[in-house]
Amino acid sequence: MAIRSNLGYQTFIYQLARDVLVVCPVCSGCATVKANGFPFPRNQYDEIKIVCTQCGFNKVLPRNPTVLVNAGRVPSKRTEGKHLIFGVPIDPFFHLSLWITANVRGNLLWAYNYEHLKFLRQFVEAELRERNGVKSTNGSIGSRLPKWMTSRKNRKDVLRVLEKLLTV
Repeated sequence: MAIRSNLGYQTFIYQLARDVLVVCPVCSGCATVKANGFPFPRNQYDEIKIVCTQCGFNKVLPRNPTVLVNAGRVPSKRTEGKHLIFGVPIDPFFHLSLWITANVRGNLLWAYNYEHLKFLRQFVEAELRERNGVKSTNGSIGSRLPKWMTSRKNRKDVLRVLEKLLTV
């Protein structure tokens, strides 16, 4: 019997962006970006903070941080305000490198946290991925995963790396 999954078409990346594991900017150990209650209304970002239990570093996301934004056609520019960035191997809030990364056949596999890793494992191991009446949307994780990750020919390698990351 084929393993089925439609969870990937009902889940959005921002739903997994709580307790994001990042590389601490001070000691290079594992720190946590805590975004309890995310997603929440745009005016409640004061709850987001980074905490490193190894060196004690902690910081609350500033009200109007200055960030470097790459707008594609426009060269990188500095701008003020909160810019949430999803879909790349950095945390969406402070824009720090993610702790959970690995190379799979020359491609970068990344996850925000262990919940995200478990989700990826469940989706990748499914032999049959169905939408089952789920409205066709391009914002779900299932529709946004790179082809190399969801390809049948890479399934064993991707699952091997995911299992290794989950046991660390």
